[in-house]
Amino acid sequence: MSQDDGAPPETAEALLARLRRLIGEGRLEIRIDPRPLVHVDSPVASEADGNLWVYGAIAVSGALLLWRGVLPALAAALLGIVLYLTLGRAYVHRRLERRVREQALASLDAWRRVWRFRGLTLVATGRPEIADCASPDGNWMGFVRRADSLPERLRNC
Repeated sequence: MSQDDGAPPETAEALLARLRRLIGEGRLEIRIDPRPLVHVDSPVASEADGNLWVYGAIAVSGALLLWRGVLPALAAALLGIVLYLTLGRAYVHRRLERRVREQALASLDAWRRVWRFRGLTLVATGRPEIADCASPDGNWMGFVRRADSLPERLRNC
């Protein structure tokens, strides 16, 4: 939709709906860098995801301390750290990505709050002529308009 045809400008809600549609069609992709988004102030961060692993390691270590002594408890604590750094982080990142895709894209207010953080990049799949759009400095609304337009090579057909 061109702004030159006398039509009123699209609302941010309509552009968010277009963004969801383009992602659903596979024409856009959201690349997520979880490192900035796990910050405590991020609207998609959840401390409970990471705490689950910590509480589990503490419980197992505490039980082993009472049952078998200090060395097995320390071994369990070290194993808990290793498990968190491998499996736990991957779990936290998957949950964070799911919250971005399910919750942040669900409402304009949530999307705007998430877009204020670094870590999101919109990519037009199969459209190398359209530069990627990264949060928070990128204009996601302009990006959606460009990505939903016909490629230049098809306009003159």
